[in-house]
Amino acid sequence: MLHQSYLDSTPLTADPTASSLTPMASPGTLLYKPGVLALIAFDAPCLAPAEPGIIPIGIPSLCGKAYEVIQYGDKVAERGSTGDCQWSKIDDVFCAATWISPAACADIESATEAAYTRLFGLINSVGFPYPFRIWNFIPKINLGEGDQEEYKKFCVGRLRAFSQLDLSQQQFPAASALGIHHSDNTAQGAVIYLLATKTPGQHHENPRQQPAYQYPRQYGPSSPSFARATSLPLKSERPIFISGTASIIGHDTKACGNLQEQLKITLDNIRYLLASIDPQASTPSAIRVYLRHAEDLLETQNYLYQQFAPADINIVHADICRANLLVEI
Repeated sequence: MLHQSYLDSTPLTADPTASSLTPMASPGTLLYKPGVLALIAFDAPCLAPAEPGIIPIGIPSLCGKAYEVIQYGDKVAERGSTGDCQWSKIDDVFCAATWISPAACADIESATEAAYTRLFGLINSVGFPYPFRIWNFIPKINLGEGDQEEYKKFCVGRLRAFSQLDLSQQQFPAASALGIHHSDNTAQGAVIYLLATKTPGQHHENPRQQPAYQYPRQYGPSSPSFARATSLPLKSERPIFISGTASIIGHDTKACGNLQEQLKITLDNIRYLLASIDPQASTPSAIRVYLRHAEDLLETQNYLYQQFAPADINIVHADICRANLLVEI
């Protein structure tokens, strides 16, 4: 099934549990290793790379990781570019990414609609029409007041694309949307990337949380368009892909300003969600943590390693879609 491992920045050494990877391998070499579907790159501007299979997302890993490796199966991935999308494929899993230029981010609503339209056009054209996990990274996500906040405009653009594609709420897959810290010295675009397959998965909601697509009007003209998790059969297993999860019960943010309590509520939400999907579900095997304040790294590491060791944990520096949230997992 899909597996996620992490590579340190110095040197580029693969997770020792990922036996298909060679220690000290360069990114270009890793792309041609059997089972490597894609590399998610940190500490690089959020701009399209020259080589398909590498996906820079514009945020740094606070753990010093250079890449996350998405692994699947035992074949060398097929890769290519179609229009403004880059893609990789192994067996029945397809990974696609598209970037929005820094200039186009000035109208994030229209740019998001266009990006989703071309991504879904691609996966439909190649016979992988069912996305089961989507990631969105946009600059300055909390900039703007009220309905003019960048995240709310992003949500409008995404839902407009979904509406044109005739996706119902029950078809929204697991997803997350995070903010790229803005630097005056670095031009940052946006990126949307996804994993898709040939048959539909099952989308799940958390009984502790209101479905995001039913949030009240206070959260913007268009509610966020995602499910809390998606599960599907891949080879001999049925993995569960969890959406970005935070300290939200119902639709309200809880424990504003309290990192420890937000971490606790977030993990409670994840455990409750997993139990509602599959009471036999195991502890998550790969975890990406988005942390608003870099100075909270040690406290977050200590808390999570007590809860999830020996899972792979990568803590990255990113803004969360709500300004009162300190962490998302």
